[in-house]
Amino acid sequence: MRRRTAVGQAWASQPDPLLALARQELEFYAGACDRARWLHYTTELGALAATSATVVAAGLHAPAWLTALIAGGAVFFTGMRQLFNPGSRWVLAAQARESLRRAIDRYLLLPPAERDVDARAALHRAIDEVGTSELRGWAEVQGQRGEPPLPSSGV
Repeated sequence: MRRRTAVGQAWASQPDPLLALARQELEFYAGACDRARWLHYTTELGALAATSATVVAAGLHAPAWLTALIAGGAVFFTGMRQLFNPGSRWVLAAQARESLRRAIDRYLLLPPAERDVDARAALHRAIDEVGTSELRGWAEVQGQRGEPPLPSSGV
């Protein structure tokens, strides 16, 4: 999971800092969703193209080095898919983005005079819940992947 390296505090100086913070978080999740979607499509299409090209190259009796090079590309894209798991990341970021967008919309639908302590607390709770849920989902995805077994020392 990639987070911002430096979180700006520009939201603190806004007229409605809680809304500004929610929008900042929404922007983060939208960006994370777009990056994950792009990486997902790239790895899937790359793996599909490379595996297909490997079969065609072998069928056309291409030189062994060329067939091996293309097959290496297929292995590379498969490894990228397993290592970064962009499909799951895309889903998690999209869920977080959508939940946060809905919470912001509920808050903005209230007339400014009715955005009292309870409404602000509900928006604050939604920001916290989205962050916690997204982190929990990411941790579960990472846990499902598991760590590779350590090599035995042979002793």
